[in-house]
Amino acid sequence: MAPPKRGLFHSKADSFRINHLLDPGWRFADCLINFRIDSFPPWQIACSMTSGDVLPEPYFIAYFDEAGDPGLKTVAPIDQNGASEWFSVGCAVVRASNEPKLVSLVQSVKASVYSTQSPDLHFRTLVEHKKKPVCAALAAADIRFFVLVSNKKNMRNFRNPQAEAVSLHPHGWFYNHCIRIVLERLSDWCATRSIAECGEPKHVKLVFSRRGGHSYRHVRTYIHLLAKQVQTGRIYQSKRVPDFRVIDYRLIDVIDHNKSAGCQIADVVASAFFQAANAGTKRWNTEYAEALEPRMARDSRGIIANSGVTLLPWGNWKLRLNDAQKKIFRFYDYHI
Repeated sequence: MAPPKRGLFHSKADSFRINHLLDPGWRFADCLINFRIDSFPPWQIACSMTSGDVLPEPYFIAYFDEAGDPGLKTVAPIDQNGASEWFSVGCAVVRASNEPKLVSLVQSVKASVYSTQSPDLHFRTLVEHKKKPVCAALAAADIRFFVLVSNKKNMRNFRNPQAEAVSLHPHGWFYNHCIRIVLERLSDWCATRSIAECGEPKHVKLVFSRRGGHSYRHVRTYIHLLAKQVQTGRIYQSKRVPDFRVIDYRLIDVIDHNKSAGCQIADVVASAFFQAANAGTKRWNTEYAEALEPRMARDSRGIIANSGVTLLPWGNWKLRLNDAQKKIFRFYDYHI
């Protein structure tokens, strides 16, 4: 793909700076400092990131959905009518060979609780007594689950300039940061499992449930920029990074919730944990999230905490949570 003409940029300076990015010898850190990354659409950046390599065949497919509001400007209960105190991202992973079975799985789960009025599965609209059986049925299937749950009270009005720059969108950095953390754990699991089964790391395709307020083009470009950072050794927050042997930014798709059985399963994971953390509400219940335990991912020691279940912010033992809020995390090996 040919680089865009200068006329597409806002200024000569922007043209110079993006050309610096298109240069194979570019230094990523310099790019973050030297240009306003929000001054042009993501495709103008991504045009330099296409690869001549053959698109890898995915061995796994990971579906993502969320519950709660990722907004940080106002946060409940501090602010009246603020964004939700909690935000969760759920992920359901299957072997690509099992993907065709997901539709019948969701249909059978819905039929088992006599929930057949709507064609899709949406956890929030289920009556309470049907939620635990749904979670238990999914936990008996050949699927692996990951979830990130973030308490946002201490992040109210917080900004992260470095993350905003890499995220390409000043209002999407927190969502992208959450996705990165899930990808770190997901990619570790996929690499380990595929090496054990195939003798080499195999790729995972990422499928996001379409939600308003997110730019999935930015998510795709953000993931590719992370890969470039890892490649050049300039990754920000290097303690743990995604394993890009199994992640390719070209293997990312976005689909409507009602058109993807996999995303509907990811919604169950995200929503069950959101409801478990949201103590003090009429629908607070930890049993649904606890029922998913058989299929929550574990680390090499068999521990779920910080692997299948990740609690943010870091240093969570310092969080001012009440015992009800802590219950689900203690169930999943957190010492808080």
